Amino acid sequence: METIASDAGVAVQTVYFVFHTKPHLLIETIAHLAWGGDPRTSAGRSWIQAATDAPDGVRRLGIVVDDGVELYRRAAPLFPVLVEASAIDPDVRTAWQRIVDERRAGMTQMAELMATRGELRRGISAERTADLCVGLHRHELYLAFTRECGWSVEAFKAWLYITLCRELLPPEIAKEAIVAGSAATSGLSFSGELADST
Repeated sequence: METIASDAGVAVQTVYFVFHTKPHLLIETIAHLAWGGDPRTSAGRSWIQAATDAPDGVRRLGIVVDDGVELYRRAAPLFPVLVEASAIDPDVRTAWQRIVDERRAGMTQMAELMATRGELRRGISAERTADLCVGLHRHELYLAFTRECGWSVEAFKAWLYITLCRELLPPEIAKEAIVAGSAATSGLSFSGELADST
């Protein structure tokens, strides 16, 4: 807390007045890095709204991957600290559980929307879709691929997009969606990586 106060050019009492405890400071730091000015509920985040408003399932998945992984780029390096701290501090544990629950709720909302609109491949339920999104679109995989394997963030996004398309969408739609130059990924940061990934 003393170092933070010094770097910020304020008294250490000011840091404690604003954040109260080290766990509270950690939680607020991650919230700021992850969500910035957006509300902390998934329904209020602008990229979630953009994904909801997307014209079809392939574009929807593209937005979820592109913007969702950007959250990991900003905040995932601190997530292991949050997980470790949650084992010993009840406030951090509550904050981490809220993040986990909100993420699951957001993925479930997207899965149910795709199911309602008939965008999923035959035989896959909204529940299974949410499970696959929660299991694959996560900070642990992001850190493994980008840190341990040396992948670029865009290469990870392309892999995640391709994997989710193949798992969730009808095969003929997935095949068209994952090729380089696909309209589904136009303007998304990882579209150039699809040529090397398919």
